[in-house]
Parts: sequence; structure tokens; C-alpha cells
Amino acid sequence: MKFSNQSNKILGKDWLNYHPYNNITFVDNYYISLCNSVLDIIQQSEILGFTSNLNGTKALACVLTAYFEDVISETRLFSAFTRQHKKMYGKELPFYEISDEYYDDDINEYDIYFLIWYHLSGYNKKILIDPYFEDSQVFSEVVSEIYNLFDREFEKAPQNEKLKNFLQLSAGSDVKTVREILSFIACKSFLWKSVFEDYFNKVLNDYKEGDVVVLNERTEVEIYDQEIHFIFDECMPLLAMRANEYFAEVLGEKHSEYQFIKNISKRIIGCFLIRKIEKDGFLIEHLSSKKQLWLSNESTSLQKIELVENETVLTICMVQWKKNVWHNQGACMVNTIRDMKGEDLSKHLFNDENEKQEFVRSFEKPFLELANGKLIAYMHENHEYAEFYLDLLRKHPKVVNPQLTDEEWDEKYKNFIKDNENTFSGNNEPIGVFFNSNRGLEMYNENVISCMPDDNNPYYANKTFNLSDLITNEAFSPEFVTYIIENELIRLHLCNYKNPDIFDIIKENLDFLLRFYRRSNYFSKPEVTIQ
Repeated sequence: MKFSNQSNKILGKDWLNYHPYNNITFVDNYYISLCNSVLDIIQQSEILGFTSNLNGTKALACVLTAYFEDVISETRLFSAFTRQHKKMYGKELPFYEISDEYYDDDINEYDIYFLIWYHLSGYNKKILIDPYFEDSQVFSEVVSEIYNLFDREFEKAPQNEKLKNFLQLSAGSDVKTVREILSFIACKSFLWKSVFEDYFNKVLNDYKEGDVVVLNERTEVEIYDQEIHFIFDECMPLLAMRANEYFAEVLGEKHSEYQFIKNISKRIIGCFLIRKIEKDGFLIEHLSSKKQLWLSNESTSLQKIELVENETVLTICMVQWKKNVWHNQGACMVNTIRDMKGEDLSKHLFNDENEKQEFVRSFEKPFLELANGKLIAYMHENHEYAEFYLDLLRKHPKVVNPQLTDEEWDEKYKNFIKDNENTFSGNNEPIGVFFNSNRGLEMYNENVISCMPDDNNPYYANKTFNLSDLITNEAFSPEFVTYIIENELIRLHLCNYKNPDIFDIIKENLDFLLRFYRRSNYFSKPEVTIQ
């Protein structure tokens, strides 16, 4: 079936719209023509469910063509992923048995398999797609046809020198240059562009009146700050890496700026008093902790604002750029120390993360004692959990005074119930309490608990749980999913998959998939504060 209608073809304006390089690319008729050839192969196959979704089909054709251009241009955007995947898991790609003939500077047939899986999974975030596509012969033929097309074109395809030069980073590059590259990686590169668009569309929904986005000066600043948040803070589905971490791998470990780029921090936001004003920056002091930092003025908008030492307070978003040097990235509000009222919401900003982690992990031994040697205990949500929680505290010497009497413990129990009456009121359902050594206690409801054939579990109801839901649902922490799968504590529903090896494939690539579907939620943090 041929799609000869001109509106179904990718034109120059479409290539700039779908092609992830936007203003950094050159509109080259060669790649537009090649992309249309890829589009024809996809549409003629009628296998991807995209025949009624032309935009999705065009986007996939552009992603695959951009991958080919990336290899031709030696921009290393895709090979940064495969090299990092090999560092972490011992092979270039998840799922597939890669032969010794895989080359990261060449096109590879399994790259095309993976990129189609990646693209479809981005459109269907709640469905775990079989990366072998149920061993479909038609699908394999489509992949081979696209690969053969690229192979025939390999020697005559032009390089995108403009993009390649843009991604080169010289030593000592300024903040503006680095930020532009990180913005491109996070918002426009062919592996991440759709992720950013999905995120940004959700941001814009908060500013819609009906179907129209209504903006003013304040909301424009808020939206801008959300974009900066995405660039510096959000993790991408591929290996849960942030833009700076990914760009570091594009540069490679031998690059002089590799460690600098890799170590750029996430943003922090806090209230800081200006202690000293100098030509190239400011000595600022966190109001609550009194911790002092050096804020460079290279990327701030403070030069034209009247600032007074020991008087001006900045509520500011910053990233640590290089050791002991911070840069403003995003919102910055100027106030005076006299006008600061109420509690400083950033007072725990500089809590020692290692101390918090050690504190949480110190509960593991008493938890195991109460849960018969396992990291999950089963109970009813109402008072049973309260009793379990207080028993855990009683066994933890750093939290409670071991000299407390039974009467004092009874009083603590009553206060705990009172403080949590909204949580426990009327709830008497079975739950599983999982000890996550990276976060703390997690509670899981009867839906999953009833599918767990654990000797300790009186609520197991001989049910099965959907494999796709377990892997894709962010409500389940990576640690919980890993624990119950590795210890065979859950019965899974697999009949939606025709591939008999699907569970083994998922288990072998479990960490990759948990990173993929959780992104920024993959890294569990202790839910405690240190006073």
C-alpha cells in the first residue's frame, strides 16, 4: 500500500518540526528524502498500529533517520547510551543477544529494534512492550528493510558538521555555552525530545483556560523555571541519567571536561543572605544552616539590582558548577532580612545525606527481627501497623530511650494513633510493609499482597498480578519490585504475552526497565530530616 498523497509525506517544515535538531540542523533534502523512504516502509508494513496515527508514524521515521544521521555525523548521541549501558550491564543494548560484530560507530540492526521499542514504549507508558515483538516475522522484515536502506546509503550520506561542531566543548567554556548544549540534549536531541514535549505539555496544562494557554509576566517566569528544572533535574528514561550526565558520556571519559560536566549538581532552592559583594560574585550564607557558598555573577541578573551586604536576602535556584562555585539557574527573588517572615522552608537543605541514609538503614536489623527475617511484614492497616511501628521504635536504640516504662509506651501508642487517626480511621485492610533501606517504610495494599505466596503472608489469595503493571507502575519502588521478583515472592500474570521467554527477558533486564519507567523516581531518598 503506497501513501502517495503529498500531505502524508515529510516535507522541509515537517523535518524541522519532527527532526530533533531544530535550529542546529541544516534542512537537507537528502535526509528529508531518506526519512520519507523510512516512512514508506513503516506505513506499508501496517504492523505498528500507526496507520491511523500519521504524526506518530512521522515521528518514528524521523527518530530512525536522526539515528542514522547521528552515526554518519559522528555526533555520538546514541553511542553514548550503548557505551554507558555496556559499562553498567556488560552489553551494548538491553534485551538482545548482541554479537561480537556490534560496532558503536556503525549502524546496527538491533539499534533499530531498540529504537522502535523505545519510541512505542514512550507512547504507551503503561504497557510493557515485548522487545522482540513476539518474534513477528513481519516486524523482523521491516527492521531488516530499514537497516538495508541505511546500509545502502551509508557511504553517500552527508555529515551534519554544524551539529558535530556544536557538541564539541573546549576547556573553560562559559556557562552560556554549556547551558545551551545541555538544553539541546534535554529538550531537542532525538532520544529525549518527545520526553520533554510530554513534560512541557503537562506544565502548560496548568496555565490553560479552556483550550488556550493564558500567560502573563509572572506565569512566563514560572514556565521558564520549569524548563530549567527539566534541564538540570529531570532524569531521562534511558538509564535514569540527567542531561549533564548524558552529555559527559557523549564527550567521553578522556575529554578534559568530562568530570566537570558529569558532576554539575541538581538545582537547590533556598534563602541566602549576601555577606560579601565582590567583582566576580557574592559570598552568600544560608539563613538556617549558616553554610556559606560562593555565587558567581556570570549567569545572574543581579548586576543592575541594588544589593547590600548583610541586608539583602536571595531566594534563589542554583546549581553547583565546579567545586565551591555556584551559578543561578532559574528563579531568583530579592528581599531584605527585615522582610523575611515565617519559617525558612529550606532549613533542611544541607542535611547530610549520608547521615540520613545511615539513620534509615539502622532500622533494618530490628525490622528483620519483627518480620521473621524478611524485608516485608504483613498485617492489617489499622492498629496492627501502629503496634508494629512502635515495636520497631522500641527495638531501635537511637530513637527511643530503652528505660521507658510500659506505661510510657502505652502513652506513646495513644499519641501515635491520635496523630494518625485520619490514616488509620476505618481502614482494616491487609497491607504489606516493606523496608526500603534507601527510603524507609513503604506500604502496599491488598491488590499486590494477595498475589504474594510468602510463607509469612496470611493474606495470600492464590491470585496473580499483571507483569506489565508491576514494572511500569511508579507506585512500586524499584527496591520493592526487585526484592519480590528476585525472591520469587509474587505470582505474575503473563498470558498477555505470546513470547514464552518474556519473564526471563524482563528479569535479566529488570534494573534497566525500572530506570526506564521511573526516571526521576528511580533513586529513592531517605524520607527523614536530621535536626
